[in-house]
Amino acid sequence: MEKRGFHRWAWLVVFLLGGLLMLYGGAQDMAIFFSPDLAPVPSWHPVPPLVGLVCGLIVLVSAGLNIVWGWQLWHAEGDDELRLARRVAFVSGVAMIADWVSGYYGFGSLMALLAGIWLMRRG
Repeated sequence: MEKRGFHRWAWLVVFLLGGLLMLYGGAQDMAIFFSPDLAPVPSWHPVPPLVGLVCGLIVLVSAGLNIVWGWQLWHAEGDDELRLARRVAFVSGVAMIADWVSGYYGFGSLMALLAGIWLMRRG
């Protein structure tokens, strides 16, 4: 079955936004722990440094998983695609919440979550 329209590019949303962009998001969250004054973008609410570290690690792990799963989604079909979409949606949802707790928006995780849900609904 040939992938058409957004279905053809959903892997790229997960790979770029949920993966590569969120590597920056995780580093941003961890900056709260290591050097809150040097964080490129300030958090929109005060966050204890340890919370920033934990949330940053969650976001970084999720970004790494989204890079791997996004790449696998490129050629996945059928049940494999559905399984990967479920994983992407769950992990991206957790990362988005961690980013919110840390005081950031988690835009890349949100986009990966929505792409995962879209792929699940399609399958």
